[in-house]
Amino acid sequence: MDIEVNDNPQGLAWLEDRVRHEIDLLSHNYGPWVPPATSEHGSPILDVLIVGGGFYGLGLAWGLLRAKVTNIAVIDASSAGQEGPWMTFARMKSLRTAKQLTGIEFGIPSLSARAYWEAKYGQASWAALDRLPRHEWMAYLMWYRDVLDLPVQNDTKVLTIDGDADEVQVTVSRNGTESLLRARRVVLATGLLGSGGKHVPVGLTDALPSDSWAHAADDIDFAALKGAEVAVLGAGASAFDNAMTAAEAGARRAHLFCRREEIPWLSAKKGLENAGFMGHFADFPDLSRWRFIRGIVETPIPPPRHTVEQALKLPNFVLHLGSPWLNMRMDADKVAIETPKGTSVFDFAIFGTGFDMDIGARPELATLAPHVLRWHERFTPPVGEENAMLLNQPYLDRGCGFQEREPGAYPVLPRISLLGAAATLSIGPMFGGLNGVKFVLERVVNETCRGLMMENLEDFYKKFEEGLCAKKPPGAMGSDN
Repeated sequence: MDIEVNDNPQGLAWLEDRVRHEIDLLSHNYGPWVPPATSEHGSPILDVLIVGGGFYGLGLAWGLLRAKVTNIAVIDASSAGQEGPWMTFARMKSLRTAKQLTGIEFGIPSLSARAYWEAKYGQASWAALDRLPRHEWMAYLMWYRDVLDLPVQNDTKVLTIDGDADEVQVTVSRNGTESLLRARRVVLATGLLGSGGKHVPVGLTDALPSDSWAHAADDIDFAALKGAEVAVLGAGASAFDNAMTAAEAGARRAHLFCRREEIPWLSAKKGLENAGFMGHFADFPDLSRWRFIRGIVETPIPPPRHTVEQALKLPNFVLHLGSPWLNMRMDADKVAIETPKGTSVFDFAIFGTGFDMDIGARPELATLAPHVLRWHERFTPPVGEENAMLLNQPYLDRGCGFQEREPGAYPVLPRISLLGAAATLSIGPMFGGLNGVKFVLERVVNETCRGLMMENLEDFYKKFEEGLCAKKPPGAMGSDN
């Protein structure tokens, strides 16, 4: 999209100076406070390792640095600029969240997306803007990372996570070389994919070659679909985005198939997105948390109205309501898709069917998943309010930390936190968008710092005692502080 520049914007160099000034304005003379630690072999131990360098991972890193927890690292499997979904499988032109979103500034106004936009394009441009373009959003995140000099290491994939009562041990691979990272705390800020995987209806693709279909979160070559008949399954925003992308890339026709007879219109979360609900959801009784989240997940998530309107304007976009996919097979070199209304053939099929929430499906979590306390082990829903998928979710503590099924059997678990979709039932509906990020990040930062302080309390007291026994310096009168 073309972006109008007006008002003689100050520029990003000016904004970066402003960021540093505001940080200085709110700084205190407190320094790093977590005592350094090493393993029994003398290897350094990080205070916090953040897995995931997207929106949540970057915000968490800054929140910890603001709290003077400085011995941290962020790793991400993607290359720089490819973290999160924004430059990969997110295919909308602009964010679905309101442009006023905040959450990763931690008290520094000049770190906000609005400050970034106004410095780059001007205040009038911001006022005229409806929603943030997706590519500009990613550019903002990279700027945020750079101006704060966050310690991110890209192209680093987590292979396994294990450990003991004293440390988390994370085996990673980078450029074909494996290494071991040690940390007192690990936070998994790995988004939707990190809580399970891509959801494809069971059995539908069994008879299909892998090059005949894709999930909406896959790397799809839409240019190769020019002139093709493309079928997309799903009624949510991602399904619409993929169908529109195919249509705009020159597909002969992009067909969107929906199981329901009408497009979902009711947003179950809309009335809940306020500071009270988002900020205190984790403190609700289990029954209240269950009823809110069950109501949300069992209510179809509607696509944005403007997305539907844009899709219907495309001459090569075709909407099929009341048309679930019953069977798929190959017909020569075409994909034959059967619905209650008949069978049609297509060149390519895309599943816009969302994500599974099952931490046991993640290979890097295979060692710890069997030890994780689940909701069904702590809570029994009322008759008629059951939901098997939700009951299988981890029962996290108020700081998003895993808890053990059998206390003491796998003591590393409380040192690992999950910032992802599988945390929804415990922490709230924060992870399908950006609206709740402020509240969950503040909570995780506070709880992480609390844990680090409590486990080092004895060390702090020893230093306190030593201070009380200090000898008076010659000529000392009064204290320096």
